[in-house]
Amino acid sequence: MTPGCVADAASGGDLRLPRETETWPEFDLACRVEEYDDGVQCTIYPDGADDDTLVTTWLTAEDDAFVDLESAR
Repeated sequence: MTPGCVADAASGGDLRLPRETETWPEFDLACRVEEYDDGVQCTIYPDGADDDTLVTTWLTAEDDAFVDLESAR
């Protein structure tokens, strides 16, 4: 995706520049880090999500995807 563009699902995924009045949604996230025999996983999900939402709204990253904040700056 081109930086500064937003995919519009209603138009079949065409890229378009965001309007000045459009803003990214704001929401609180929670995370859970779990250690397994084969590595660490961090799952991020909406804070306060009900059980039905938790089934479909989450993102998990494995330990090789983590980046040290200082090294990314």
